[in-house]
Amino acid sequence: MDKPVNFRDLGGLGTACGKKLRKNRLLRCGQVSGLGAEDVIRLQKHGLHQIVDLRRPWETEVAPNDRIEWVNCVNIDIMAGRASMDRMASAEGWIKDLNPTHMDGEMMEIYRYFAASPHAKKGYAEFLRLCLENEKGAILFHCAHGKDRTGFAAAVILRILGVADEDIYKDYMLTNKMRKAANAEAMERYRTQGMNEEQIAAMEILYNVRREYLAAAFDAVNEKYGCFENYVEQGLGLTLNDVARLRELYLEWLLCCDTHKIGNLCH
Repeated sequence: MDKPVNFRDLGGLGTACGKKLRKNRLLRCGQVSGLGAEDVIRLQKHGLHQIVDLRRPWETEVAPNDRIEWVNCVNIDIMAGRASMDRMASAEGWIKDLNPTHMDGEMMEIYRYFAASPHAKKGYAEFLRLCLENEKGAILFHCAHGKDRTGFAAAVILRILGVADEDIYKDYMLTNKMRKAANAEAMERYRTQGMNEEQIAAMEILYNVRREYLAAAFDAVNEKYGCFENYVEQGLGLTLNDVARLRELYLEWLLCCDTHKIGNLCH
């Protein structure tokens, strides 16, 4: 699919207890704009009926999602508590600090924010509640590029569903392949706008993902909560019944794991 960029169905990923994610239930991508008629038809074939937009309000104003008649769209501002993101709405606000070292450090901090910020936890908890309400059809969640806010959202729900960490990282890193062409176009555009090569190198960091970024989020979870299980219960407010219900909704077979434990979530 050409658009949305970085689109994929998480269905088919396996779990530790021998199940796999159902197809056409959990979809992820970048912003849902500029779709062609064929793209909309493909989304319809996936059974799409709910979009969760994880972007900031100014992002949704600059690049609003295309309106799809039969699809409900909910906006959850994951970055509401991080003022530095608002600087990105204005080129003057952040280009002056644009260098690879600064950008790499910023990305590490953003991922730690995902795990520890009350605003982010509230947003991800709301996303999971929408997943719990999604009894049939596909729910598509996205941000601007479908890599950071979306990447952590995918990692969280995949861990809850029992997907192995290595498979979670493989899906996360797939972004670099799926955004390759779009990223190359963006870098060329920045060059024509006058950015120097150091600034371009910083933008390449911004437009790609590194395993270390997602690992930083999980490290922050462990530092604050002790393990992922506690983060799910205390940080996101999910009960054992909620976890069991998510597994029932999104895995292929009846729940076979111990429903008295979240199970395989502490690392």
